Amino acid sequence: MPYPDDFDDIVVCSKADLVSHAPDAQVALCMHKLEAEVNNGGFHQFFLNSSGQLVPETLQALSAIGATRTKHLLERAIAIAFPSGYPSDASDVASRIADLDDVADRLEPLDAAFYRYEEPLSDLVNNFLEKPPNKSLERTRDR
Repeated sequence: MPYPDDFDDIVVCSKADLVSHAPDAQVALCMHKLEAEVNNGGFHQFFLNSSGQLVPETLQALSAIGATRTKHLLERAIAIAFPSGYPSDASDVASRIADLDDVADRLEPLDAAFYRYEEPLSDLVNNFLEKPPNKSLERTRDR
């Protein structure tokens, strides 16, 4: 299967990096960032690292693949981390996150729910990528 293995070596550190790929590859790359960051350090880490700039795109990716439960987890995490709303300027994400220690503690139950993988995210991404005319991997490798 192309996801996640074939996306491991693609570096995405900003929105500019993300949009340099085909739209369907962007979905897989957002999912890859979400899984990598949350599995390594929870939603807190997802928000604080460069992946925090990709929250709107990640929500769209979750919708595109049909991961409604995981999307709901991310929406709940956003509400905790950004009580006044996700910043319109993605470069303000790290500075706008609510009290870091309190947020990390309050996100722990959501992290635990994510770790249970109630939805087969890899399968959902691969099913999405297999739908015509998605040829994400080939277009991403050609860049």
